[in-house]
Amino acid sequence: MAYPKSIQDLIEEFSKFPSIGPKSAERFVFYLLQKSPGYLEEFLVKIRNLKEIKNCSICGNITEGKICAICTNQKRDRATVCVVANVPDLIAIEKIGAYNGFYHVLGGLINSIKNIGPDNLRIKELVQRIKQSKPKFNEIILALNPDLEGETTSLYLKKILIPFGIKITKLARGLPMGADLIYADEVTLSEALKARKAV
Repeated sequence: MAYPKSIQDLIEEFSKFPSIGPKSAERFVFYLLQKSPGYLEEFLVKIRNLKEIKNCSICGNITEGKICAICTNQKRDRATVCVVANVPDLIAIEKIGAYNGFYHVLGGLINSIKNIGPDNLRIKELVQRIKQSKPKFNEIILALNPDLEGETTSLYLKKILIPFGIKITKLARGLPMGADLIYADEVTLSEALKARKAV
């Protein structure tokens, strides 16, 4: 028996989510079908509110305004910037509470297979931030995944950042090769951040 089109369409949409197959998507839809109209309306409002989320004009983090709460926080270390691939990596580092500087979200990693080159990332914006930073940054932490794409991106960034004469460090190898920052436990991520080294 085929599902009604509205149900089938929603199953297909949920199936597009990362790590969600058709069976899980089907369970999501049937879970929602059991909910009250009031719950569904609230759920729709929360989804619609996602349209209001933007990227911070300074660091690339997500925010409801023009500039995120991290960039407007005057108590943070203004001389350090931590470069991450994406917002979930930024959140993972923030959760451990061991870092108090600023961030720069690249929006991905260099990946020749997926045709993602330096021009597809927020690297020009990083260079511009370094040139305009007051006070000047004295350390740039490359907090990128320890895999092929992360290492390729780190090498590229190191090459273009060395002329600025800023100390460049990267997370220590407490993180296993091929691991994603978002899945690292807090102790491992905290130790990797504390034991960062020059590149």
